[in-house]
Amino acid sequence: MAKSFNELIKNFSVIRNYVREFYVYGFKQREDFTTKSGRSYDNVRRRIESYLREYIEVEQQGNRKALRLFIDPNEITENPMFAVWQAKSFTKNDVFLHFVLMDIFSDGENYSVNQLLARIDKDYLAHFQDGFIIEVLTLRKKLAEYVDLGVLRRESRGREIHFSRVASVVLSDRALRAVQFFKEMAPLGVLGHYLLQQERGLDAIFRYKHYFVMHTLEDQVCLDLLAAIREARWVALTRFGREQELRFLPVKLLSSAQSGRRYVVGKSKTGQFFAFHRLDQIEQVTLMEVTADIRMEKKHFDEVRKFMWSAGFDRRVVHSLCVTLAIDEMREAYMLERIRMEGRHGRLIRLTSKRFEYRIETYDLNGMKPFLRTFVGRIVALDSGDEAWERQFFSELADMYRLYFEEGTTVGDI
Repeated sequence: MAKSFNELIKNFSVIRNYVREFYVYGFKQREDFTTKSGRSYDNVRRRIESYLREYIEVEQQGNRKALRLFIDPNEITENPMFAVWQAKSFTKNDVFLHFVLMDIFSDGENYSVNQLLARIDKDYLAHFQDGFIIEVLTLRKKLAEYVDLGVLRRESRGREIHFSRVASVVLSDRALRAVQFFKEMAPLGVLGHYLLQQERGLDAIFRYKHYFVMHTLEDQVCLDLLAAIREARWVALTRFGREQELRFLPVKLLSSAQSGRRYVVGKSKTGQFFAFHRLDQIEQVTLMEVTADIRMEKKHFDEVRKFMWSAGFDRRVVHSLCVTLAIDEMREAYMLERIRMEGRHGRLIRLTSKRFEYRIETYDLNGMKPFLRTFVGRIVALDSGDEAWERQFFSELADMYRLYFEEGTTVGDI
């Protein structure tokens, strides 16, 4: 007999990886996923179609179908990817004990394990005719799990341990609006989503122009890394597509206002320079031993950060870059304002009413290339102290020019 399809999942990282592939890279076909069997792909695809049906787009490619996720942030008031977190699998005992325990604790009283077991046998299991029973060890594990989750409170009374329910969070109207906003904008937005699940009839009043729905899939990774930073711990990073774990000391979490990607910066070994890892490429974070080096590393990074342009350090040398620009301050004042807003820690110096210098000290000349390319046609001179980088920069411009204009263009023609 064929096994029936189950929408629930045991391992969130599996569906997280598929959703990431469909949303960032799709259209994806069944044959594009080679790490798992075709049957595994079919099961995960059907789950995604169940959770995010209205955001699925299918394209016929030959005799095969390719799927992608298309979510327009301008058209939504809540991140639809929150739904993926609500598909956790559970056993018969899990669902039974959840509703039974919540019913028992609804009176606000405290109960020991033996008292709870007696209530369950008398008031609930007595109504079943199939011999279904709950073992004391199963009950103890469920109680311990709910204490860890903050659902129940544990306290000692003499020789016995008693449990009671933690009061539900009651939010004022003002607090509800704050949660409604920050669940879409702040890290760990899924927590705000859960808080609002108990509310009814709350109209959505916020819309967002720049909104990165992918962050929701990284919330557990983000939470674990923040815990490691706060507790000054090393971690073991498991990354998608790589079997070997990486020992890493996280120092800071950074979010790119340009790309929306989130990064953790830290060190793999004592004495090494800082390295970056994207949160969307981290599958799991395991907290390890405490270290005494975290304060020193944070101080070191604060010094390094003054010269960062993006999530990279290029050759780990601070370069002094000076770009002379032809800008008419009367007619093109908007260009000067844009440089001041987007030029980060660089300085804009006025030479004449039509000549300006942009100066910056940075580790990452390569990371600055997209910014510099937006001034093609205005660059009068460029001096970085790195001739190889300058040749490469102008060579890339020549390659781009040849794509659109004529053959035979050389660096000297630009």
